[in-house]
Amino acid sequence: MTDALVLWLHIIAAVTYIGPQIFLAAVAVPALRGLDDVRARQQALRAVTRGFGWLGGGALAVLLATGIYNYYEFEIYIDSDRFPRYFFVLMTKLTLVTGVVLLTALHAGVLGRKLQQLQEAGAPEDQVRQWRMYSMAASMATLAASLAILLCAALLRSDWSKLS
Repeated sequence: MTDALVLWLHIIAAVTYIGPQIFLAAVAVPALRGLDDVRARQQALRAVTRGFGWLGGGALAVLLATGIYNYYEFEIYIDSDRFPRYFFVLMTKLTLVTGVVLLTALHAGVLGRKLQQLQEAGAPEDQVRQWRMYSMAASMATLAASLAILLCAALLRSDWSKLS
């Protein structure tokens, strides 16, 4: 029962982390671009992304904790010689997880803060635009890596990965 609950929490955390990323990229940010008032647009986007930061940060923490639990409960018994596909996919997934954590830290700790500082200081638009592009690139890379992690998770649960 514990294993099922931990896996369930892991899935809920993944949905909570990835779903809002898709919503931000596909709906919220494009909709906010329609606001003519630059200050209002910045404030609204900041409020939305701050809320996602707390939600996503908590979900990422749960993902890491439950992922570590799942790894030590199940994955440690996988023999890389007997199941090379499984091992390759697992290592790919873990590499992508590391990338997502680093990109999230970079985005939240550096890029987002710098962009906010520039906007609040009334920096020239070309400078703000440059940092906005860095921020968006990190966000899109995080989303792409997150989606690839989901693919890896599906492959790890499939029979395909257990074939030699």
